[in-house]
Amino acid sequence: MNPARIIYRTRQFWRAMGEKPSEQDLELVMLMLTPSQISLFKRMAESEQVHSICVLRSLLMKGEKHPDLLTAALLHDVGKSCFPLKLWERVIVVLAKAVSPNWVRGWGSDLLTKRQTADGWRRGFIVSENHAHWGAQMAAKAGASPLAVALIKRHQEEIPTYKCIKQSLEERLLHALQVADEES
Repeated sequence: MNPARIIYRTRQFWRAMGEKPSEQDLELVMLMLTPSQISLFKRMAESEQVHSICVLRSLLMKGEKHPDLLTAALLHDVGKSCFPLKLWERVIVVLAKAVSPNWVRGWGSDLLTKRQTADGWRRGFIVSENHAHWGAQMAAKAGASPLAVALIKRHQEEIPTYKCIKQSLEERLLHALQVADEES
């Protein structure tokens, strides 16, 4: 793991220890989301709310203004609220991804469709691998645009570098979301 990634994960860990969104942050959320989307946002753990607000602020500081991108920034991790993880479960997933991302994908993929629950020792991996899909479904039900839903669904997808040369609007916004997510 490179030093920047270690700093990012350390910051995430301390945020998870109890950081809460400020009143100013929550006012910004109210301006960006519809009432049904705000309800989704409030389902997230406070540390995930803070992270999403940091992603939003990072995009705004870079001059990003596309409303679907800003909605996706605030709701990209809302799927994690389906099966909230304890801090130690999140730490295990992060450490396992650092050691063997392929194992993590295998431990978390397609298990929910067979069992209809996220439990047992694979719980954290199931949530990690499926939260983007769940979040996209939740956002669609809350009235998010098809583009915002696509960005939420794809926010963990690896984009080949060659696509950076000629990107569609969706790919450009997805790249911006992913960069802000990594920085926040």
